[in-house]
Amino acid sequence: MNKMMNSSDICKIHDLPSNPIELFNTLTFNTKMAGAKYIPMNLATVDSEFGVLNRTVVYRGLTDDSGICFATEQNPKSALTMLLSIGLEDAKQETWQIRLMNACAVELDDQAILSKFWQEEPLFAKIRSHIVECGKPTNHEELVIKHNKLLADYQSGQHALERTPSYTVFKILPKIWDFYKSEPGKIADRVQYKLRDYELNEWTNYHVAA
Repeated sequence: MNKMMNSSDICKIHDLPSNPIELFNTLTFNTKMAGAKYIPMNLATVDSEFGVLNRTVVYRGLTDDSGICFATEQNPKSALTMLLSIGLEDAKQETWQIRLMNACAVELDDQAILSKFWQEEPLFAKIRSHIVECGKPTNHEELVIKHNKLLADYQSGQHALERTPSYTVFKILPKIWDFYKSEPGKIADRVQYKLRDYELNEWTNYHVAA
């Protein structure tokens, strides 16, 4: 029988910092050190046409006021979940689920940040932004023609693929951070940070049942 299946213990999140961003930064750093090239996030929003929607976006960094950045369409009512794996050996593997709750997504108008993120986009993403209207019906053959023409124009220097007006970057500002830690053969632990004072960036943290 697998030893992990026949063992039991209780996981504990130790040495909690006063600010959830410190814990978040430590976890994302350790995740990248474990070999992750990028960190996907599941973003949930409330849409007037379809109701609750969710999709996967890529974590792009933090703003000066500790907002998590991502590029997507606008929708202010949001929640976000990230799943992180840390450690290479099965017996020492840590899995963290980070949830941002009671959050609001705010569109960034900082041109420097928008330009930076646009330059970091891969070529296909820049071309997509020029030829595709997200959510609209499309014809594959017509899309191929548009793609091939724009690609040829870019490669010949006739088109610089400037940032499009539809390209937007958002930051998500939660009032609750939820950190869930699990390890093999252990009952998981869970910690929440609740915003006490936005201006002073003060948070209250406490353990909750996993």
